[in-house]
Amino acid sequence: MRFLLGVLVGYSMRGKKKLLVTVLATIVFIVYIILPAVALLALHLDVQQERQSRKAQTKVPVLKGLSYEDAETKLHASNLTIRLLATRSDLPIQPGLIIDQTPQPGEEVGYGYSVGVTVTNADSHRHVP
Repeated sequence: MRFLLGVLVGYSMRGKKKLLVTVLATIVFIVYIILPAVALLALHLDVQQERQSRKAQTKVPVLKGLSYEDAETKLHASNLTIRLLATRSDLPIQPGLIIDQTPQPGEEVGYGYSVGVTVTNADSHRHVP
């Protein structure tokens, strides 16, 4: 250890214990306190900058059970758009209602995101003999 310290600090410090302890304490302080603090500050600034560059987020509202038009109005109020993914005519439910949505209610998405919906078809009340 003395050899390494001697190489780092120099042999001129022989016999100067107080100066040696001061230099060693300064090195330890810089390595274990200052450098990690600077690294954490840089990381904090990077994360903050990344968060500011993200698009604004909003939560997806519940659309199940609404008509397509009502869902479109509700999504527009949340700065989202609607997209029809499928229609189903095999369910005994009132026609024109949304039965499924993607993403699910409560998920956070960026403004302008398209929410996909599945709607019951007008032929859903037809009776099969």
